[in-house]
Amino acid sequence: MRLALGTVQFGLDYGISNRAGEVADGGLDSILALARRLGIDTLDTAQAYGNAESRLGSRQTADFTMVSKLAPGTSATNVVACVDDSLQRLGRARLDGLLLHRSQDAGPALFERLKDLQRQGKVGKLGVSVYSPQELEHWLEEGHPLQLVQLPANLLDQRFLRAGWLDRLQDMDCEIHVRSLFLQGLLLMQPALRPAYFEAFAEPLARLDNWHPHLSPLVKALSLIAALPQVSRFVVGVCHAHELAAIGAAHGHLPQWPDTELAGLACDDPALINPAMWTSS
Repeated sequence: MRLALGTVQFGLDYGISNRAGEVADGGLDSILALARRLGIDTLDTAQAYGNAESRLGSRQTADFTMVSKLAPGTSATNVVACVDDSLQRLGRARLDGLLLHRSQDAGPALFERLKDLQRQGKVGKLGVSVYSPQELEHWLEEGHPLQLVQLPANLLDQRFLRAGWLDRLQDMDCEIHVRSLFLQGLLLMQPALRPAYFEAFAEPLARLDNWHPHLSPLVKALSLIAALPQVSRFVVGVCHAHELAAIGAAHGHLPQWPDTELAGLACDDPALINPAMWTSS
C-alpha cells in the first residue's frame, strides 16, 4: 500500500477539521493495529510533533519504516544530540529517513554531521520537507543531498505536479512522499462546516464541490493518488481508527481521471493552499 501514517495528531491538537484533539492512548493503539492490517508500513513523525516520538517509542513499532524530521532551528552543533534523542524516544537504533523540517536550516556543516550519522548506520535516507517548488529548486542549486523529499500535493495544490518536479525527482532516484492530501482536512469538510475564512475562496471550492458530486469528498481527495505513480508514499493523518478504515477501503477502489480534468481543479492562491496563511477570522 502506498499510504504512510502521519503522526502529528499523536502529539498535537492538529488539523482544521480536528474536533477530537490529540489522539488518546486507546485510539493510538487502535490506529497502529489497523495500519498494520491494512498493509501500511511507514510512519511519518517529527521532533516538532509534541510528544509523538515518545508515544510511538512506548509501543511496538519496529515493524514500521520510520521517517522523522529535525526540529526547526536545529544547528550543526546540536544535530547529533538531537538525532540521538529522537532515537532514544522512538526506541530505535536507526531512522530509515531523516528530513529537515525547514530547508533554511541546511548548511555544509550540518550535512557533514548527518552524513557521519548515515555512515554509522543511525540514519537512512537524507532529505527535506519543502513547501514550494522554488524552495526545492534552491535546495538543489546549493548541492544539498536529496535522497528523500516530502512535499505537499492535493486537488487544489498542484504546483509541484505542473512544474514537472515528480518526474524530475524520480529521474534523480529520489524517493517522494506527499503530504497534505486532504489539506489539513479542509477537502473533507462539508461546505457548510468550513470556517468563515474560506468564504473568500468560494469559486475554487465550489468547483471542487461540484466535481463528480456523487463521490464522497474522501474518494475525490484520494483519487489524486492514482494520477501520481512517481510517489512512493502518501502521508495521511487520522484522529480515529474508523477514519483510517474509511481511507483504506476507499484506497482500493480509486477512480482515475485524465490529467487535464484534475488540472482544472488547481488553485494557485497561497492564501488557500498554504495552511500557514489561514486565519480564524
